Amino acid sequence: MESKNRETLLKIAVGAVVGLFVLDRMVLGPAIEGWKAQGERLAEVRVKVERGRHLLEREKSIRGRWNEMRRTDLSEDHSAAENEVFKSIGRWASASRVSFTNLTPQWRSHDEGYDTFECKATATGEQGTLGRLIYEIESDALPMRIEECEVSTRDAKGQQLALAVKFSAVRIREERRAR
Repeated sequence: MESKNRETLLKIAVGAVVGLFVLDRMVLGPAIEGWKAQGERLAEVRVKVERGRHLLEREKSIRGRWNEMRRTDLSEDHSAAENEVFKSIGRWASASRVSFTNLTPQWRSHDEGYDTFECKATATGEQGTLGRLIYEIESDALPMRIEECEVSTRDAKGQQLALAVKFSAVRIREERRAR
C-alpha cells in the first residue's frame, strides 16, 4: 500500500510541477512581459505629455518667434532674396572690416516647406575682426544661421587669420506660410 501512496504522491507532485511550469510559461510569463511593455508605453506617454505641457507653456514665445521668422524671411523672388543676402554680406564686411576672398552661393530646397540660400565664404582678417563678422552674421535681421566655421592662420605669428564659414538664410515657401 505504501508504494501506491508513493506513486499517487509522485503523480500529484509531477502534475503540480508540470502545472506550475505551464502556468509560468502560458500565464505568468506573458502577463509579466505585458506589464513591462505597458510600463514602457506609459513612460513614453508621460514624456510626450510633459513635452506637450512645455510647448503649451512656451506657445506664446514660439508663435511670436514663428511670426518674426515669417515676417523677416527672404523674399519669394530668388533674385530679390539673393540681393537681400548680398546686401547683408556687404554690411557685415564693412562693420567687421574683413575682406571676403571667396563667396559661393547656392539654393537648397527642403521637403518641409522651406528653402535655404547657403553661402560658403572665406574671409581674412585679425581675430577681433573675424569675431565681429561672426557676431554680425548671427545678429542680422535676416534669418541667418552659421552651419560651419573654421579658423586657420595665414602667417607664422598668427596675426592674419582665414575664416571659412558656411551660413544659410531661410525662406518659407508660400504654401507653408499660409498654414
